[in-house]
Amino acid sequence: MTCIISIVTFGILVKEKKKFVDPNSETVTISEVNSVFKDKPFWIFLITCLISGVLFFQLFTTIPLYHKEQFDLTEFQTGLLITLNGLMVFFLEMPIVSYIERKKINKLKVFTIGMIAMSISMFLLLINFWAGVLVLMMIFMTFGEIFVFPFSNTFAISRAPKGHEGRYMAIFTMSYSLAHIFSSKMGMEIIGRFGYQANWFFMGILGIVGILLGYWVINLVKKETKTL
Repeated sequence: MTCIISIVTFGILVKEKKKFVDPNSETVTISEVNSVFKDKPFWIFLITCLISGVLFFQLFTTIPLYHKEQFDLTEFQTGLLITLNGLMVFFLEMPIVSYIERKKINKLKVFTIGMIAMSISMFLLLINFWAGVLVLMMIFMTFGEIFVFPFSNTFAISRAPKGHEGRYMAIFTMSYSLAHIFSSKMGMEIIGRFGYQANWFFMGILGIVGILLGYWVINLVKKETKTL
């Protein structure tokens, strides 16, 4: 209902400006040479985005169940932990992003550091005898989220040649949509067959794969820069 209300409100209140097109101007044809389907670094990057999404979405599927079954946390206590995530993002994300932008730090390196933090957060869950690890895990996951998500968008749009932005961002968005599907399915299957510990170990290893792919993309982009 909220989505329908949003669409109707947008349609009523937002009027699209008509753009004047000069009939005498030349038509620009988008070259297929720079097609998104030929952009190898971008496709490897998409796999890292998929992995980061799979790890992050565990927060809303398998992890709350783990809180209850392993540590007997109430829904309220789990809600407080997730609130910690939201508050950290609210207070820290913009200052951190602003600092990284000002210092012109390599966005792919920041993204990869975020993957490291996410992977550590999964491995921390292997400590199943101390409830305090859940807070520590949430802190690492939140920093991973802050480093990964803003700069994944930035890199995706930066790869798009003029005229291809829509294709790049559509495929980029699809990677997280797939992660949303695979995250719960994979996690629940592993837990059902082998238990929670196996899931956290698998997710941590998956994070390491994402880290390695991130460094691969960094090297590919460096080689591209040298050849220009």
